Amino acid sequence: MKSSYPGAAALRLQELIRQKGQYAHVEVRSRSQHLIVEVVLDTGREPVARATAINSQEYGLSFRSHTGRWEPLPVVGTLEEIARGITEELGAYIDPANL
Repeated sequence: MKSSYPGAAALRLQELIRQKGQYAHVEVRSRSQHLIVEVVLDTGREPVARATAINSQEYGLSFRSHTGRWEPLPVVGTLEEIARGITEELGAYIDPANL
């Protein structure tokens, strides 16, 4: 369930992503109604995905394209489902072997 404190949701999503593999380099921050998923590199942070609150328990997932635009993905659900969507649909973009 989404917390009334946005930072708590960001920390929870970060924890869920890291539980799914070698993703210690992935961080999530809260920005308005969005949870921004970033890959932390030696050269800085690179936004990869965004989870946008739809209601008190669900989020919609978007991918940051090479043009910098947020493109919606067909993934909507709880933080657990969003974490699964990120690691399954966008795994190549957060895999340390590809960075």
